[in-house]
Amino acid sequence: MDFNQLILTEDEDIRVKRAHAVSIEIESYMGHGPLEVMEFGCKTGLISLNLKNKISEGLLVDSSAENIKELEQKLRDRHLSHLQTYTGDILESDIDRQFDVIYSSMVMHHIKDFKAVIKKLVSYLKNNGKLIIVDLLPDSGEFHRHHLEFDGHHGFTINEMVAALKEAGLKEVTGRKFYSSYKPIENKNHPYSLFSVIGMK
Repeated sequence: MDFNQLILTEDEDIRVKRAHAVSIEIESYMGHGPLEVMEFGCKTGLISLNLKNKISEGLLVDSSAENIKELEQKLRDRHLSHLQTYTGDILESDIDRQFDVIYSSMVMHHIKDFKAVIKKLVSYLKNNGKLIIVDLLPDSGEFHRHHLEFDGHHGFTINEMVAALKEAGLKEVTGRKFYSSYKPIENKNHPYSLFSVIGMK
């Protein structure tokens, strides 16, 4: 999937509203801040900008250069020097830092080998650091119907993601459904729901 092509719709109102709900959910897990955090698959930064006051130092990671370009302009406009960016494939990264919290939203279902990515993210956690995953509950395929090149997962069960975090070595792993909404598809509103899962290193 070409994430450079998604940038034009990234800040649409429906996504802004969803990002607000996701930000509240992630913040509920983060604990006392400010914290050193990484956002994996940050897109144009909607979530981390919502959480900026909980962050002492943040690294916002995305594989799309266009997303990062848009995000960097937002950071300049807001004079937010405590948030930095990283462009590239996380599996090929060699980031010389560790984090209190790493989170991602609506990213893992795009990744075929999501378990390898989770293990890589866990390697960047401090001891007792937290990994928080927000993603799509099982979907018929309608959610990505217009993305003909989509070759990811049509959502996950909470148990699937809990098992993946445990397999990566995390403890105290729990999950819950927290959000339901509709996505307009060909003049119809397609229902979907999101879950969150958290584990500790």
